[in-house]
Amino acid sequence: MDIQDLRKALHEGIVLFQFQKIDGSLRPARGTTCPDLVPTPDTPKGVRSPEQQAAYERQTVTFYDIDKKAWRSMRIDALWSYSRALKLTD
Repeated sequence: MDIQDLRKALHEGIVLFQFQKIDGSLRPARGTTCPDLVPTPDTPKGVRSPEQQAAYERQTVTFYDIDKKAWRSMRIDALWSYSRALKLTD
């Protein structure tokens, strides 16, 4: 699975995916990073330094959980599967 493709799909709309939690259980999720789908109060406000961002992106994928209405992240190596559910942008 290509993580850059997943990040692109998250930015373009809603993605259905599964990942393995630290306790070993599988967690299904519906997520996005598309600015049009994240409620205004939940828009990210903090800024990471370029070094922090680079280190973070090598290890994790951050997404807005549509069902939990909160930001979540998962380790890249924990991803089991994903598929695009809704594409809003090109």
